[in-house]
Formats: sequence, structure tokens, C-alpha cells
Amino acid sequence: MRDMRSLLEAALGFGMEGRTTRVVAFAKRPAWQDLLSLIIVVAVLCLGAPLRGEAAERTLLPANHGPVIVVLDASGSMAAALGKETRLDAARRILLDTLSLFPADRQVGLVAYGHRRKSDCRDIETLQNLGPVDISGIRVALSSLRAKGKTPLSGALRHGAQLLPQGGGTIMLVSDGLETCHEDPCAVAAALRKANAALVINVVGFGLAKGEMKGLACIAEQGGGRAIETSNANNLKQALETLTGPETTDGAVTDKSSAEHEQKPVDPPPLTPKPVLLRAMVGNNAVPGAILFTVVKAGGEIAYSGKGTEVTPSLVPGSYTVRLSSGNVQAEKALTVTGGVDEHHDIPLDASLVRISLIAAKGLEIADTDIKGDPAWTLVPKDGQAPAVLDAVIAPETLLAPGRYEVLASIGEFRTSTTINAVAGKDVQKVADLKLGKIKLEAGLPGVDAVIDSGTGLSWTLASQAGIPDRTAESIPRPTFLVPAGSYTARLTIAGAVIDMPVQAEAGATKVARLDLPSAELALEGSLGPGVPGFTDWRDATWTVKPVRLIGDAKAGAALEGKAEALPRLTLLPGEWDVTLISGQAQATRTLFLPPGAKIQERIELSAARLAISAAPDAGALPPVNVLISIFAAQADGGFAEKPVVEVGTSRDYSLILPAGRYRLAAADEQGRKGTATLDLPQGQSLKTGITLK
Repeated sequence: MRDMRSLLEAALGFGMEGRTTRVVAFAKRPAWQDLLSLIIVVAVLCLGAPLRGEAAERTLLPANHGPVIVVLDASGSMAAALGKETRLDAARRILLDTLSLFPADRQVGLVAYGHRRKSDCRDIETLQNLGPVDISGIRVALSSLRAKGKTPLSGALRHGAQLLPQGGGTIMLVSDGLETCHEDPCAVAAALRKANAALVINVVGFGLAKGEMKGLACIAEQGGGRAIETSNANNLKQALETLTGPETTDGAVTDKSSAEHEQKPVDPPPLTPKPVLLRAMVGNNAVPGAILFTVVKAGGEIAYSGKGTEVTPSLVPGSYTVRLSSGNVQAEKALTVTGGVDEHHDIPLDASLVRISLIAAKGLEIADTDIKGDPAWTLVPKDGQAPAVLDAVIAPETLLAPGRYEVLASIGEFRTSTTINAVAGKDVQKVADLKLGKIKLEAGLPGVDAVIDSGTGLSWTLASQAGIPDRTAESIPRPTFLVPAGSYTARLTIAGAVIDMPVQAEAGATKVARLDLPSAELALEGSLGPGVPGFTDWRDATWTVKPVRLIGDAKAGAALEGKAEALPRLTLLPGEWDVTLISGQAQATRTLFLPPGAKIQERIELSAARLAISAAPDAGALPPVNVLISIFAAQADGGFAEKPVVEVGTSRDYSLILPAGRYRLAAADEQGRKGTATLDLPQGQSLKTGITLK
């Protein structure tokens, strides 16, 4: 503490009777040091004078200094991170430490703005009335702040000025942003200063973007104080020396005044200008946005001109005419200024306060859709009113001259229109409804409850019957389209198949349309080979039909498995299937792709032959009772396999189907008689051969 006081005493070695408005900027350094510098600078500006003599250990300034109102920014931007805490957390912590160094009888007040509501330019609150510094009370007040809302600098300055006594004092404004409430804080500062020459407004800006400090510096310049930017602070000693020392040549200090001058007390004129609050009203409501106020003296000279939802010009008592202008609304009122304390005048407008909201549908906000971009509004006067415009926002508010208007709204590819009747002094609320609905498309398979969850191969189109551009989606299993209410045709294309379904879009609702892919029909036929008749005997053909990969990754079992049937007819889910035909010792498998709705006839050719074998002894010999017939297939080396492909016992004759090729036949009966034969079986042929048993 003593080191800090010594540093302050070294830096503040003389008084501040000669005030010059300055913007002080320092070199880049760590953020925590910036904020420490900020708060010490706040203390310096609040003190307004150097330390002299020995003070109590906790005190940084003498007890006889004038009152000060600290106006603290608690707008949404103060929630930005600063190290491990937010700007607001750090500001209130160090501000509390700084105020604890004030003498106990120092008159201090605290005002904050933007801490209660997000979009309210009137969110300004006195946290601590002007009085002896109350650290415990200030601590409680600061702890309640939450960075939320706007930055009403003009309103906060007026609010702070009203807390100071007639003898003046200091407003210490600490802000990390510029005015966001459609007013000119520099003009407000000038008006407050003109009304009370003993008022001083100092400004500390931090965390500002490049060039923004000018917007705060003019407040101090018009308020007879100083502006200091701390975002580039070097160190505390350099800050204080630069603040109170002579102008350097390195460009660190920019003097905003043309020359330093001493501020001398001025005797007030007989008629002293006083701040007068002027508010534009529609019925019982304040106007939603800035309008132009022009105050004209009795002789026609303009006494004030400025924009805002409300303004506070400094006016001497007398008669004036106030003219208001906003869009196609004009108003004029005679005004008598009395010079009283907290004088204010409400100026009624012969207008309607109109609020229009653009919605996707009842129960469906634009923000809950994927619509991009800002809306465009067009107002078409129907009763001869002057033109007017609406802001490009979802829910614009404006003042309109009485009468009927057609309202055209568009956003993205969507359009709507409505009408309003503006009534003087009345609020008019209107909804512009795009009447949009959602259509969700799904694909399914007959007899399968689950929808297809793979988008592979799926191509979607949603076509309007009212000239609205088609919506399309590719390789998406369940697309959702946002469309105006009306009739549409949903189309699914896959594997050459096209499925159409009518669907109706309802405003504010989501309609689900399931397009079932039609089954495929498969007719099978088997034969020994090309150019020969197909099988007609069920004993000649055994079929197995199993799924390989179905559309939509659907699951299904075998349609046929080892089924003996000459000409099977099947209804199958679309996709790939393996078809296997077994006839005797011959077999063939083919993979077929069955598109949705297809009707396919498939012939499986075996490359086989039919062979009838008869084994008997020579004529006159006793016929056999049982004959063992063995069939051996030829090998690549010209010989025959040792193991038979068929070996069967029969009474005498035997018939079977074999793959085309060369074979050796052997027969033996119960009497030990044997016989052999060799033959070639051509593809597609039916042959008979005999074996003589000897």
C-alpha cells in the first residue's frame, strides 16, 4: 500500500486546476495489467487531484474532494473473457478494491446499465445513491450485476447527472463499447455541461476496437473532462506520468484541445440553460426507435436538433416549437420551458406504433427453420400517405402515419403479404405468416415396418402443383423439405424404378410420407442347356433363392430352399438375390438384381445332359435282381476318377442328369456279372446307353 501511494504521489505531484481534454493510449501489455491500470485510472479520474500530506493508510485522496458518480458498463460485451474471468468480474473486483481506498466521508454514487434486460435501452439503475462511500453496500450491489444488454451511454449520463447536487461534481464513465441506443452521447454531454458548468465528465474506455475511442473521447471533450484508453497500457507508473505529465514527442498522448487553458469559474447568466427531457409518445408508449427532434426558438432560430427515442437539450426558460420527424410521420407542438428541476415534456405523435412479426407458420418461428438471410419488407400506402420503410429484421417496429398499408415480406425464396390499418395513437400488431409446412419423405419395403435407413441410390423430388420450384435430395434416407402449404407430388427414383405419391403440406405441421418400393416378380425356368426345352417335371429341378443385398439394407430370409418345382413364380423384395438350380448332379448359381416393381423371367441353363442306363446279361441269361451302377468322371490327364460321382443300386434301369462331359460307366449284379461302358455326354442332349453284364 505504501509503495502504491508513493508511486501515486510521485506521479501526481501537482493539482489539476488546469484541465485539458486528453486521450491517453499506452503500449500493449497483458490483459490483467490493462485492467489494473484501468481501475487505477478510474481512481485517478475520480480523485481529480494529487495526494498531499499524510493520509490514513486506506486512503488515496483527501476527504474534501467533490462528489463523484461512477457509471459502470454491464452490457453484454462485458461478458467477454479476460484471462480466467470475465471483464465484468474483473472490473467489479478491482473497482471495489479501488473504492475501498476512498476516505469514509467521500461522496460516491454508483450507476450501472445493461445488467438486467437484453434489449432495453432504459435498463439503467442506481446501485448506490450519492453518499459517504459504503463499501459493504457497493459490494452487494456489484455482485448482482450480470452482463446482458445494450449500451445506453446517453441515458446513463443523464441518469448520473441527476444524482449530483447543483454544485456539480464528476461523472466517471467506464465503458468497453459505444452507444447502441440511437442517441448521440457527445451531444448529451455537451448539453449537461452547458446546463451545469461545474459538472465534469471523465471517460475510461477499454477493450475497444481500433478507432472506437474517438466515439468516447468526444464525451469527455464535451463534458470538460478527460478520456483515457487503457487497452494499450504500459505500466502503472508510465500511465500516471503520461496522464499528468507534459505532452511527449513519441505520440503516446494526443491532445484533443487546441491549447491548454485554465478553467475559471463563470458567473451564471440571468437565464441558465437547464436540461429538458423531451419524449415522443404514441398513446402511452414511447417510440421504438430514434426520431429527429428539432427545437425552434420563437424567432425561428434552431435551438437544438438531434435524434433519439428521447433527447435532453439544454434550454433557457421560454417558448419554443418542437418538431418531430420519423419516416412518414411529422408532428409539431408548442413548448414552454419553465426551467424547473427534472423538467420533462411528452410530445404526442399523430401516428400508430406498428409492430410486425414474420413467422414461418403458426407455432413455427423463422429461427426454428433453416431459412437463411434477412427479410425484405415493402410498405405500399393505400390512402395517400407518404412512403415508409421497415428495417430488415424479423420483427420490425416503426411509426406510421394513419391509414391502410399493404405489407409485402420476403425471406429467402418465400413470400407473403398482409394488410394493416394504422390508427393514430394506437398500437398495431400484425403477423406476416409465410404459412410454411414440412414434408418428410421416407422409403420402405412391402411388409417391412422399418423404413430404409440407407440413402444409397435414393433420389428424391418434391414437385409443386403451383409453380413452386422443385425440391430435390440425393442419397439421403429421410429428407425433410420446408415448403408453402399446398399440394405436392413426392417422387422416389431408385435403380430405374420411379415411385410417385401425392402429399399435402400443411402450415405449421410436419407431414410424413412413406413411399414403399414395389416388390419384384421373378419367374424361373431351368434347362439342360441353350436351345433345348425347359424342365417341366418337378423332379428335374430343385431351387434355392436367397437374398444377397436388398435395397435399403433390408433383411429377409430365403425365398426358396431346396424346393423341387419345375417353374417357380416368386414375389421378392427389390435387391440382389442368388438363384441356385440343382438337377441331378448338375448345378448352376446366378446372382440377379431385381429393381423395384420389376417383372423378370430368368432361365437357368445347366450345361448338362440326361442319361438313361440299362444293365442286362446276354439274351437268354437269368436277369439280375439288383444292379450296382457306378459313374466315374473323366480327369484332365485322360483317365477317370477313382471315386464315382454317382453309385446307386437299381433293379435294372437308371436315369439321371449329369454335367456335360466324358464318363466311364460300371455295372455289377448280385450274381457277380459285370460290365463297363465309356461315353461322352454332349450339353443339352438326352442319351440312352446299355451295359452288358457278363
